[in-house]
Amino acid sequence: MVFTKKIKDVLFLGTSNFTSSIALGVFLLFLASLLEKTQYGELAYFMSIANVAATISLFGLRTMIVVYEPKNENVFPASFVLLLISSGISALIVYIIFQNTALSLLVLGMSLFNLIMSGINSKQRYSDHAKHRLLRAATTIVFSLILYNFFGINGILLGYFVGTLFILKELQTLMKNKKIEFSIIRSKIRFILHMWLRRIAEISFQWGDRLLIGALFGFSILGGYHFAVQYLFLLESLPRSLAVYLIPQEAEGKKNKKIKILFLGAAILLAVISIVIVPYGINAFLPEYYESILPMQILSIAIIPITISSIQTSEFLGKENSKIVLIGSILQSGVYFSIIIVLGQSFGISGMAIAFLTAVIARTVFNFITGSRFNLLT
Repeated sequence: MVFTKKIKDVLFLGTSNFTSSIALGVFLLFLASLLEKTQYGELAYFMSIANVAATISLFGLRTMIVVYEPKNENVFPASFVLLLISSGISALIVYIIFQNTALSLLVLGMSLFNLIMSGINSKQRYSDHAKHRLLRAATTIVFSLILYNFFGINGILLGYFVGTLFILKELQTLMKNKKIEFSIIRSKIRFILHMWLRRIAEISFQWGDRLLIGALFGFSILGGYHFAVQYLFLLESLPRSLAVYLIPQEAEGKKNKKIKILFLGAAILLAVISIVIVPYGINAFLPEYYESILPMQILSIAIIPITISSIQTSEFLGKENSKIVLIGSILQSGVYFSIIIVLGQSFGISGMAIAFLTAVIARTVFNFITGSRFNLLT
């Protein structure tokens, strides 16, 4: 019965995450057909800025909440106050540099949404977590399409911002009858710093490449690569769902061997299916993105090491071993950025995809070697 309930929880999370990812992914594919490739690349560039700025604002607070709230440590209220200050500063800096109000608002919205979602996850309120992901996807799509007609690309950014607002109603539950205790946060500075540096390394890996590619290769090339990466974003709903479920479970000392094996098998199957169907889908619906077929197939393989890495990271964080996670994230980004330019110049966006795959494999191998005392499937 316990295992059955775990399956239901993970499937519920997985289904909602996958559904919301599919919805946003299809929406982004639709935008690829609506916008010129250069405009699509410019949109990716702005989204990269928003993601990087929001991550800097969050410090390591998201992971701290998920790890320590299940242990009955009152870290959320103080974290929320700190986030209001840091995200406000980040949004202001973004506005000064880019003079784009929509982009600044998106930084604020993404920061708040991610922190509150961590609070919900820390309470293992999986159904609410799932509902907010679905609600965000639906409202983002609707408002982006409406506002695009009035403000162009900035309208899409505003639509993404509006999609983050509905979660604010959860603050009453998460903050009710709780004191703001900065002393609790102070005792976890080292953990927070590790998680902050880890997230900066990861977001640089996930979104920072768009900034580099846009600057060095132009928005047209960036549009083609971003299109390929969006497909990986769909596939990554699998390990994201697994991490959302596992981290608070691991923090409480619970083991989930069967769940881990099940998801790893699903990742392998998903990679194989993707390699087969991608050429047919692109040729049928978006032939102008023909050059993205091989990169998408390469990136599909990456879902396997990404899933393994998610399992490893959940175990490490559950045991408060943030150092291995931090070093692994830095290594992954270092490998990626050290070879992406060379491979990009030699093989185009296929070379960039190879660089990505190499980096995620390097991180997984590093986790196995340095975390050998942890059993992957325990």
